[in-house]
Amino acid sequence: MTAKRPRRTAERILDVTLAMFNRFGEPNVSTSQLCGELGISPGNLFYHHPTRDALVAGLFVRYQLAVDQALGESPAAPAADTDEPPPRAWWEDAGEPLVRLAHVAEAIAHTAWTYRFLFRDLSDLVSRHRVLEEGLPPLLRRQAQALTQALRALPWREATVDEAALAAWTGPLLASLTGSTGLDGALDPRELLRESGPHAVDVALARALGLLRPALSGPDRALLDTHLGPGDAFGMDPWWLGRPAS
Repeated sequence: MTAKRPRRTAERILDVTLAMFNRFGEPNVSTSQLCGELGISPGNLFYHHPTRDALVAGLFVRYQLAVDQALGESPAAPAADTDEPPPRAWWEDAGEPLVRLAHVAEAIAHTAWTYRFLFRDLSDLVSRHRVLEEGLPPLLRRQAQALTQALRALPWREATVDEAALAAWTGPLLASLTGSTGLDGALDPRELLRESGPHAVDVALARALGLLRPALSGPDRALLDTHLGPGDAFGMDPWWLGRPAS
């Protein structure tokens, strides 16, 4: 049997590390657990990634590249061959500016979900890893700028919306699309209740767009009323905080 190339082994280690960090949280996963899951020795692990910090740094590089691709700043990966077109999202029936915002928000939510361990233990991770302390703020600002640009074109109820008002919307939107995974983790720490990644992204997008509902006008507001009003996953209590404890 031909030995695997070092690059391939290094990437496989990051794949498994990401899955375990996402499920249990980075502080709760030891390198011995990673080795057991991978079926390799500690020496093999540290040959490819010399320190635990290197594992986090490697995953953060991946997250940066994913954000670049999501915001259209790097070439998109080729689509898989399929005869089935992707399902039409409910928000595709909105006006063009809201559809554009939804696409940007969905891309941000998808990358945050894929690397959700970053936001689940954000303060702790940033305090322990210089690469995050230096690299995460500008990355979040780029995502905020993309949201602000999309927000400018929305059909607001007010005749004019200045930059201060847009900035007031951008922060909650970005927090809902990314940092809300920390609250998800608190309510479901072992991901036993969560459904698929696409479902989680749909819910995050609904939370974000729901914030805008009172400030919009016309058909777009009516569309959000229709799809965000019934309750459950897309309703006004998307984390089910109002339900009595079982």
